[in-house]
Amino acid sequence: MYYPYFRGKQFDLLALTTLVEKKRLSAHILPIIEPVKNSNALKKFIDLFQRENQPFYLIQNPQTGDFMTKEGILYLNSLSLEKAVIVEQPIETLSEEPQLFVIGNSTPALQSDWQANQTKVLIPKEFRLLQKIKGEKILSQDVFTRLSKTSFYQECPDEFFSDTHLTFKKSGFIGFSDFSIDSRIYYEHSYPSKILSLHLVYFEDDSLRIHHFLSTEEAPTQKDKFFELMDEISDWKNKLCGENLTLGIELLLTAVSNDKFPGMSVMRKAAVMHHIELMSRYLDK
Repeated sequence: MYYPYFRGKQFDLLALTTLVEKKRLSAHILPIIEPVKNSNALKKFIDLFQRENQPFYLIQNPQTGDFMTKEGILYLNSLSLEKAVIVEQPIETLSEEPQLFVIGNSTPALQSDWQANQTKVLIPKEFRLLQKIKGEKILSQDVFTRLSKTSFYQECPDEFFSDTHLTFKKSGFIGFSDFSIDSRIYYEHSYPSKILSLHLVYFEDDSLRIHHFLSTEEAPTQKDKFFELMDEISDWKNKLCGENLTLGIELLLTAVSNDKFPGMSVMRKAAVMHHIELMSRYLDK
């Protein structure tokens, strides 16, 4: 039903593995992983998800990162798991059929023959593609607002995030996908900012909204800025997830109780955990 797309960054993978270890990831959520780093976090993710029979898809032809070599592709192809392929050529020319097609560039998709297709397709809401492609379709959307400077979020600290979970079936899709609290554009490193931020989603009625929690520039250290953020998040915690805290919010509050700044990567992990656990709760209702 919900197919969140991750670029295989270490702390995104750690967020997902933690949710599985703690039994907080719904079977209705099938992550799609485009591996960019040949890391222990990736190996742990694959081992754990397979051992727990938690469904996921692994991209066999990533568009960036460590596996963009002949040896890397051979390694990915050797893995026994549910495989996804980004469509880079007409699908009838592929030697093997994956369990999921991912449409990025529309040109090779439009050049393909889809008449006999029986494979699920992750597809953006583009009229030409929707008319051309046959088979079961999963709607791919980029719903996170990526701004070039953290300070720009001060102009709109709270905004609508998504209601696709309410509408995808009516539009003829079997599932929906996004990039969690990230955007379609891949980046290796974020630019340093004088303002610390945490982007946390929450449900308002049945729609999903996102709040951009921001520190001030004036706080002298990253730890001080983190504690500024957490003062506001503590006030928001019931709105973010109710009385039953998500593991992501618990992780942040534990850092506060230990008088520690957990670091940007752990903050990212916590935000992803929070989003995916909220979606798990909603889809399991």
